[in-house]
Amino acid sequence: MRKISLLLLSIVFAYAINIQRDTLSNGLVILTVEAHKLPMIEMRAVTYAGSVFDPAGKEGIANLVSQVLLRGTKSRASNEIAQAIESVGGELFSFVDEDHAGISGRVLSKDLYLLIDLLSDCIQNPLFDSVELSRIKSEVISQIKAEEDRPFSISKREFRRLVFSDHPLGHLPQGYDSTIGYISQGDIREFYSQYYLPNNTFFVFVGDFQKDSLISILDEKFGNWERKVLQKLKIEPPVEKAKPLGKIIHMDISQAYILLGNLGPKYGDADWYETRVMNYILGGSQSTSRMGKKIRQEKGLAYIVWVYFQRFKTGGYFTTEVQTKKEMANEVVQIIISEMERIQDTIDVVELSRAKKFYTGYFPLTHDTYREMTSIVSQIESQGLGLDYLLQFEKLIEAVKLGELKAAAQKYLHPDRFYLLIVGDVKPGDIKFEGIEWLE
Repeated sequence: MRKISLLLLSIVFAYAINIQRDTLSNGLVILTVEAHKLPMIEMRAVTYAGSVFDPAGKEGIANLVSQVLLRGTKSRASNEIAQAIESVGGELFSFVDEDHAGISGRVLSKDLYLLIDLLSDCIQNPLFDSVELSRIKSEVISQIKAEEDRPFSISKREFRRLVFSDHPLGHLPQGYDSTIGYISQGDIREFYSQYYLPNNTFFVFVGDFQKDSLISILDEKFGNWERKVLQKLKIEPPVEKAKPLGKIIHMDISQAYILLGNLGPKYGDADWYETRVMNYILGGSQSTSRMGKKIRQEKGLAYIVWVYFQRFKTGGYFTTEVQTKKEMANEVVQIIISEMERIQDTIDVVELSRAKKFYTGYFPLTHDTYREMTSIVSQIESQGLGLDYLLQFEKLIEAVKLGELKAAAQKYLHPDRFYLLIVGDVKPGDIKFEGIEWLE
């Protein structure tokens, strides 16, 4: 067995989650949570190789690489990989987002070795078969084109482009149908070689196993995965415009899909807890939040109002999403802007208390299954939240003060220089707000 440097940062959390973090000698990080209630294991292999690293003109490459990993290795064909995991009733699938890519899996405890063997083969020995790559490209392009008549999908895509412009966060992980065709087999190999390294990857295992035995198997299968100097693309933070920017995507429909927001905090920025509490008061509840009460309950302008901060490693954004009748688009926009302004000056103790009670009651329910535990442990590692995050969460939420909420609102909500994206049968003149620069 290769030498393993053990970082025994073992914290016994509230809600009975005991996370341990170990590191193989090649830099591969392994996070484990032993849970023996059910004879099953959830796994997630995460590499920092998300779509933010897509080269310009080849948007979508991170997505293609993540998918092709499961489509054949030097020793197994694509169908053999699928048959092997399905023969034991397990799951194995790829994923990608802006910051990460990788493979997730689930098996019964007795099939742990098979899971790791397949994972090792797919990650370390991908074939990048040209036929499989062409098939994946066709599938992705078909998915993109299928969304062209879906207002909701269009609004998501175009809002990102409006907010981030030509920044790497300006495109969704799937890329564009116009760029995918230009991605070659050589590009795939180069991207894989640059980012899929043990010292750029971590594994999360949750379930019915013995940690020492698991680490031994992982060292056997991944101990010889070669560590290399990581040469990541340097990504500058996005820059916000100095005045409101708007864009309308015309569709002959009765509804208007509205997204209004601005640049926001990234992972690792301060005010993590203050921002969450402030956002809940502003729009985190359909029944008690300010946006929910005003737009949904009092005015009846929409069935659901989404208000949230989306964070990434290199940037983030705040947005309010509303679907309303096209005739009501202006009224909804005015309410959103007004509430963004109002929360910067007026928050009361009742609202603060309600938000704290929500989070302290809701938060434990977000990680009560093995899959949810795997997800939150992945977040803890990738976002640098600290191994005591679950233990500290309630205490830090309770410590948030009114003045800190107002400061967070003033820092992260910009009603004077927002981005506004509307999909529907609406014209710029319908929106009564001075100073918006409308893009074609």
